[in-house]
Amino acid sequence: MALVRWNPWGDVFSVQKEVNDLIHGFLSDDDRTGLPAQKGMVLWGPFVDVSETDEDFVVRAELPGIRQDDVKVSVDSNTLTIKGEKKLVKEEKEKTFHRMERSYGMFERTFSLSNRVDSTKAKASFKDGVLEIRLPKVGEAKTKEIPIDTN
Repeated sequence: MALVRWNPWGDVFSVQKEVNDLIHGFLSDDDRTGLPAQKGMVLWGPFVDVSETDEDFVVRAELPGIRQDDVKVSVDSNTLTIKGEKKLVKEEKEKTFHRMERSYGMFERTFSLSNRVDSTKAKASFKDGVLEIRLPKVGEAKTKEIPIDTN
C-alpha cells in the first residue's frame, strides 16, 4: 500500500474553482472586453489604451479588419463615444468552419472625460487598424499669490 500525503487545502481549492467556474459561466462579462454578456447576443468592443501626457489625454483603440468609414467618434457632454461595425464577409462558401473566434457586429465604447478637456480641439487619426484620439487639456487656472502691503 502506498502512502499519500494528505493536503487539507487541496479539496477546498478545487471545489472553490468549480464554484467560481460555474458562477462565471452564468454571470460573467465577455472575457475580451468586460462588456456585459447577454443571452443570445455576442457583444464585443475594441481593446483600448487611455493615457495622459502634459498636453493631452490619448485614447488608442485596436480596430483590426475595420474600415475607417465604419467607425464614428463623437464627444457630447464630457462623454467620448467610439462606435462602429465589423462586418462579416461571407466569401468562403466552400469552407467548413470548425471554429470562429473573431468577433463581428456593432460595437460602442463610451468614456467619461475630465472637465479639463477641450473637446472642440479633439483630433482623431486612423492608421494600421489603430484609432488614435487626442483630447487637448484646458489650461489650468493658476493661483496668483497677492503680496500684503504692510503700510
